[in-house]
Amino acid sequence: MQSSLKNITVILIISTLAFAGYYLFIKKDEGELDLTMGSTTEALFVDVQKYIERRQLLDQIDFDIALFNEQRFRSLIRFSAGEEEQPIGRPNPFDTVNELPS
Repeated sequence: MQSSLKNITVILIISTLAFAGYYLFIKKDEGELDLTMGSTTEALFVDVQKYIERRQLLDQIDFDIALFNEQRFRSLIRFSAGEEEQPIGRPNPFDTVNELPS
């Protein structure tokens, strides 16, 4: 009796998996099966709308660069002090080390 119960259980499991696989395969082609979350698609649509609106606002901006060509702007002098270079590490790390006198 044990072996027949095992056989029936295995046949039921295999047939269930086969039916589930066949169902998913058929629904994939019909487009009814949505493997992505709907909220993700809606959030993406909202983000695209925001991007389009911001792009339109940026396209309306007229940037005048005449300021950068004026003599007053070009004659500015930098008053910052230069940084002093600091030596890093030893001059030659592979140089031989003098032995200490004993």
